[in-house]
Amino acid sequence: MKPIRLAVVVMFYFLTSMGYAQDTGVAKSRYGKKAKQSPFAEHIDFEGMVKRYLMKETEPMEPLEGIYSVSAIISKRGGFLANPNREKIIARKDNYAKVVIMKDSEHSNREYMEVSLASKIPGKYPVVGAFNSLAEGKAFVYKHYEPKQSPISYSFVLSEFDILDGVLTKIVRRKTITYKLSYLKIYPKKEEILLRKLSNNR
Repeated sequence: MKPIRLAVVVMFYFLTSMGYAQDTGVAKSRYGKKAKQSPFAEHIDFEGMVKRYLMKETEPMEPLEGIYSVSAIISKRGGFLANPNREKIIARKDNYAKVVIMKDSEHSNREYMEVSLASKIPGKYPVVGAFNSLAEGKAFVYKHYEPKQSPISYSFVLSEFDILDGVLTKIVRRKTITYKLSYLKIYPKKEEILLRKLSNNR
C-alpha cells in the first residue's frame, strides 16, 4: 500500500474512533445517573402563567376572572309569512374559542379584558373584548373587538354555575336575529378554589 493511501486510512480510523468516543460520552451524560439538567429546560406557556395568576393568594380572584370555553348560537324569528313566535337556529358553534378574562387595572375604560389564547404571533395574544360591570354586580356590558370594525356590544349575566351568558338582538327586514354567547368557566372551578383554601388553612 502506498504511503499516502496508508496515511489516509489511518487518519480515517482515528477520526472515526474519536467520533465514537464523543458519542459515547454524550450518551453517558444524557442517560447516566449524573447527567445535569439545564436550568432553562423548563418552559411555560401563556395559559400556564394565567393559571398561576388566577390562583394567586396575595389578592383574591374576582368572580368573573378565569379561563373560559366559548360557544355561540345564532337564531332568527319572524319574517315574511313566518310565525313570529317560532325561533329557528341558523348557526351554532360549540367550544370554538378559549379565552381568559382578567382584571385590567391599566385601562381606564374597562374593568376586565378578554384575551384569546389562540395566537398567530408567537408571544403576543390579542385582546378581543372588554367587560364592565353594572350596579348589580353580576350583570355586565361586553364589547367585542374585531379588526377594522366598531366594537359589538352584548349584555351578559354571570350565573351561579360558572357560566357567563350574553345576548345581542338585531332587527333585519322584519326578522329578529339573536346572537347568544355562552362562556363556560373551565379554570379555576369553584371546587378547585375551595380545595386550595382548605389546604392553605391546614
